[in-house]
Amino acid sequence: MTRSADLSRRIAAAGDAGKKEWWERYLKGEIEFFGVPMGDIRRVTKRWGDEHDLAPEELRSAAFELLRRPIAEEKLAGILIMQELLLPADELDAGRDFPVIAALFDDGHIWEWNTTDWLCVRVLGPMIRRDGRPTARMLARWTAAPGLWRRRAAAVSFVPVASQGDELFRGLVDVVIDVCAANVVDPERFAQTGVGWVLRDLSDAAPQRVFDFILANRNVMSREAVRMASARLPDDQRTRLGITGPRRRR
Repeated sequence: MTRSADLSRRIAAAGDAGKKEWWERYLKGEIEFFGVPMGDIRRVTKRWGDEHDLAPEELRSAAFELLRRPIAEEKLAGILIMQELLLPADELDAGRDFPVIAALFDDGHIWEWNTTDWLCVRVLGPMIRRDGRPTARMLARWTAAPGLWRRRAAAVSFVPVASQGDELFRGLVDVVIDVCAANVVDPERFAQTGVGWVLRDLSDAAPQRVFDFILANRNVMSREAVRMASARLPDDQRTRLGITGPRRRR
């Protein structure tokens, strides 16, 4: 049994039929679950890591193998290995590892929003925060990917850092706006909501840029994306966009 298969077996053993049914219904059957809460996945993964004491290359290999497996919790365990074991040790490298992650999307191993967004928020976004402009530009190029989910990742990966704007590095706001401009032309819901989500957080740092973007792209943005993107804008800008209701606070 491979080490990744051993971890998969341990996670499966903690599954609950009721939780499995709930998550599969919530994800509308897009991916199968064991029914294991995130806290239990984290505990099992940590125990597995402590017992095996693997070298970084072995951990990377196990993480990518788990992301190629079909069950949601297996994929989440792979993400946790990257987030909690590799990132703190500075053992993830964008130049080396992003092509592998891109292939996971392009080869159909990541095909729904749950895995995509966990990977973005827990791993790819923190890598932008750590590395700055070079990693941000690598991810921004994913807007030219052939599939929806890697293109969504190009936007959602900036969610953890968008609220910092150019304080993180000069030009971050421009990079995020360019990513949104590339993705907003796709009417598919998850392309649109990826744009809306990152613009909402960017509005903390650059509200006028976000307002101008929405105004210029309202003809292609979904109503849902407009509401998401404008949720934290000042009331006068929201009124000009025809948005009613209370602002969403951070």
